[in-house]
Amino acid sequence: MDKLMEFWTYLSHHANRSSREREDNALYRPRYGLHERGTYEEWIRSGSLYMKAFKHPALATMIVAGLGITVWLLTAAISQSY
Repeated sequence: MDKLMEFWTYLSHHANRSSREREDNALYRPRYGLHERGTYEEWIRSGSLYMKAFKHPALATMIVAGLGITVWLLTAAISQSY
């Protein structure tokens, strides 16, 4: 499982930009800023179904309702055939 996750998530853990200079970080001496979060650029998975549903809630609701109706019709048809 670790090898699969290493292959699958590798690209999302590395930035394409170079690291900051040693003087510009708070590892070696106190600095201003006190950033709660990192200074990385925001990245959203383009293939994430969750993000697609989050961005288009009406469409996601219609799809889920359509799937529910389809399952209901299929189970009703199967139960009538017996």
